[in-house]
Amino acid sequence: MRSDKGLAIRLRMRGNSYSQISKKLNIPKSTLSYWLKSIKLSKNAKNKIQERVNKTSIKALIKRNKQQTVLAKKRAEEVRSYASKEVKTLARNKLFITGVSLYWAEGYKKGAKGSKWKSVDFANSDAAMIEIMMEFFREICGVENQNIKLQLISHSNVDVEKAVSFWSGITKIPRNQFTKTCCSISKSSKSKRKNDSLPNGTLHIRINNVSLFFRIIGWIDGFKKYMGL
Repeated sequence: MRSDKGLAIRLRMRGNSYSQISKKLNIPKSTLSYWLKSIKLSKNAKNKIQERVNKTSIKALIKRNKQQTVLAKKRAEEVRSYASKEVKTLARNKLFITGVSLYWAEGYKKGAKGSKWKSVDFANSDAAMIEIMMEFFREICGVENQNIKLQLISHSNVDVEKAVSFWSGITKIPRNQFTKTCCSISKSSKSKRKNDSLPNGTLHIRINNVSLFFRIIGWIDGFKKYMGL
């Protein structure tokens, strides 16, 4: 037996990987595979190899996640910048200006400032405003009905079934696209109005689309510049 083959076997029995053995002995992995294919490893050696594989996999996953985060951030910035420039062309469209203005006032925007959740979310209790935003999302943003989720925010005096039916009729979105009703009211809302002032509660329109979220944020940026703000 070649001396380097014997050494390769001993190293393998100690839990060394083919890559480690190849590097130490300067022997091709193909040769090692032929030499070591019938070697039976001890439980301890198998554990060492598996532990090393797990560490390598975790490191690779962390690296890949970091790379994906950087790429996602870059794409978001590109979408936002391009959308900002679209405003000059779209500014004559009344629905566009109305929808962007309403989202600027009432829509979720924290995702653009570092929050992990980056999704479109507009909430209001005014039926006319909800109708306008549904038209904005459909006509301007190109969102299809099946990609829209709704949630009713209710309180003790609201008839939930009646309210869901009401908002389903207003939005033309079927009841099976409503997520679980939330029955809690924020302290700030309690101080602003009586419980009976919102007979149909408040409706959230949610669209889980990161690209659209940053596009709308970009439109808001562009609208501010367009208005000289």
